[in-house]
Amino acid sequence: MSDPWLASALALWVALVFALERLAAAETPPPDNYRRIARNIGLGLIALTAAPLLLTLTGRLASGVEPLVPLAGLGLPAALLVQLLILDIWTYGMHRAYHELPFLWRFHAPHHLDDHLDASSAFRFHIGEILISAAMRLIPAFLFGIDAATLLLFEAILTANAVFHHSNIRLPARLERWLSLLIVTPSIHWMHHHKKRTDTDSNYTAILSIWDRVFGSRNPEPRRIGMAIGVEGEHDLSFGKLLAYPFVR
Repeated sequence: MSDPWLASALALWVALVFALERLAAAETPPPDNYRRIARNIGLGLIALTAAPLLLTLTGRLASGVEPLVPLAGLGLPAALLVQLLILDIWTYGMHRAYHELPFLWRFHAPHHLDDHLDASSAFRFHIGEILISAAMRLIPAFLFGIDAATLLLFEAILTANAVFHHSNIRLPARLERWLSLLIVTPSIHWMHHHKKRTDTDSNYTAILSIWDRVFGSRNPEPRRIGMAIGVEGEHDLSFGKLLAYPFVR
C-alpha cells in the first residue's frame, strides 16, 4: 500500500487475526503448517509488491479520461461510497469469472490448492491473477472515474476482510450469524474452499455478503469442522509448481 496509514492499519489487523487464530483456533492446523504459511507468504509478497503499483497505474490512467458515468454531482462522500460498492460488485463478478472460465481458473486455482485456511491464505494469489484483476479494473475505473486513491482504499478494505474470512478463528455462533448478514465471514467463505467443486463454485462475494443472494450463488450450508479444503481431485504443490501451475495445466 502506498498510503502508510492504510499499510500500518492493515499490518496491525493481520497481526491481530494471526494472534487470535492461535488463541482460539476453529480447526487444528496440519503438522506442516509453517511450511504452508511460508508458501503463502512467498506468493503474498509478490502480490503485495505488484498490486499497489498496478492499481496506482490503473487509477492514473482512468483519471486522465472523462468518466462515462460521472459521479461528482453526488458529492464526495456519496460518490466514494458508490464507487466502493461498484468495485465490490465488480470483484464478485471477476471472482465468479475465475471459476467459470477455464483460462482464468488456471490462475485462480493456486489460491484454492491451499489445503488449510488461515490469515495467510488471504495473500496466496498467483501473480498472473493479480495482473489480470488489475487490468480488468480499468473497466469500472474508466466508466465511473475511480482514481488511484479509491482503488487502493478498496484494496485495503478487501484485503482486511479477506484476512478475516479466510481466518481460522473460532467465533461465537451468534456473533458470526449476525456478522454474516452484512459481510463475508469464515463460515461463508470456508464453504467456498470446500474440496467439493459444487461448493467451491459458490459464495463468490468478497466483502458484502448480499451479492451472492442477489445473483443466486449463495450456498446456505455453514462450514463444518473437519471438512476437506482444497481443489477436488488435486493436492497442494510446492512454491515453484504453484507459480508454474497456469502454464502447465
